[in-house]
Amino acid sequence: MTGGGWQDGELPHGLAAEGLAMLRAVLDDFQLWGGARVTATRDVRLAGCPLAADGTVDLDHKEYLPALSRLMDDVDAVLVIAPESDGVLARLSALVEEHGRLLLGSGSKAVSVAGDKWECFRRFIENGLPTPHTRRAVCAELAAAAAEFGFPLVLKPVDGVGCEGVSIALDPVSLRMALDLLCPRPESVLLQPFLSGAHASVSLLATETGVRSLSLNGQEISVGVPFNYRGGTVPLDHVLRDAAFEYAEKAVTLVPGLRGYVGVDMLLTDKECYVIEINPRLTTSYVGLRRIIDINLAEAIWRACRDHALPEKVILSGRVSFLKEEFCVVGFT
Repeated sequence: MTGGGWQDGELPHGLAAEGLAMLRAVLDDFQLWGGARVTATRDVRLAGCPLAADGTVDLDHKEYLPALSRLMDDVDAVLVIAPESDGVLARLSALVEEHGRLLLGSGSKAVSVAGDKWECFRRFIENGLPTPHTRRAVCAELAAAAAEFGFPLVLKPVDGVGCEGVSIALDPVSLRMALDLLCPRPESVLLQPFLSGAHASVSLLATETGVRSLSLNGQEISVGVPFNYRGGTVPLDHVLRDAAFEYAEKAVTLVPGLRGYVGVDMLLTDKECYVIEINPRLTTSYVGLRRIIDINLAEAIWRACRDHALPEKVILSGRVSFLKEEFCVVGFT
C-alpha cells in the first residue's frame, strides 16, 4: 500500500502537486516492476486525479489515521508519502510500526530526528560535517538575535518540508515579513548565514547496514521571502560530486533507522559542499531520477527495506530537467 496526504488544515497547492507527482511516479514503478499488488490512498480533495494502482481508496483528511488503521489489516507493507511538517510523517510511520507491517521507509524515531533541523545541525557539527553556522532563536527575541547574528541571513522553521517557511532576511523589515509567513508562528526558528552557491541534493538508498548514493541533483530555487522551489535537474554535473556523496552518506549514518529512499540537501560552492538537512522520505528528485537510472527504484526501495540489500552499482543515462509547474493537480480547489 502506498499513499500520501495532509491530515489537517488547508491542502497547500505546491506541496499537493509535488506529493502527487511523487505518488504517481512510484506507482508507475511498482506497476513496471510487477512484484506487488498496490492499493493507493488518496486525499479525497484530490479525488479527480487518476492513479496507476490495483486499487485506490479516497480518505477524508479529517479522519486519516482511523481509516489508515483499518486498511493496515489487509496489506503487508506500506510506503508513506507525507511531509515532515508538524510531525505528520513521523505519526504515519509510527502507525505502520504499531500494526507490525513492513515500512518501506525510515522508522518513526529516525523521521523525528531527521525532521528536526536543529538536532541535525548538532549532529553534523559534532561529527565534523561542513554545515552552515546555525542559531536557534526564540521568536519573541528574534530582532535582537538577528542583529547579533548579522544580515543577510536565512530564517527557517525547525521542521518543514522543501522550501516551506524558508526566507532570506536582508534587514529588520524583511525579517519581520519572513516571520509573518510562519503561520501559526512557532516558539523558535533557526538562523543561518546566507551563502551563495548551487542548491543541490543527493538521492540515496539506506539499509540497516549500508548507504548507497544514487545521484547528485540540481535544485532550481528562487531566493526571496519566501524561497521558492521551482524544479530540478538530474544529475547535476559538479566538481564536488564525490565529496557531496561522501558527506551525504555520512549524514545518513548519523541518524539510525533511516531506511529506503532518503534525500540530503546540500549547498555547493567552488571549494566546499555544505550539508543542509536530511529528508527521510521520497523527494521530488525521484520524479527525474527514475527516468534515467538503470534500476527500478520501487523495487530497490522494497529490497532495501525488506532484504537490507543495496544495488552493487547504478548507471545514469542522460540528464532530465523538470519544473514544478509541470506537476498538475486536476480538480484542485
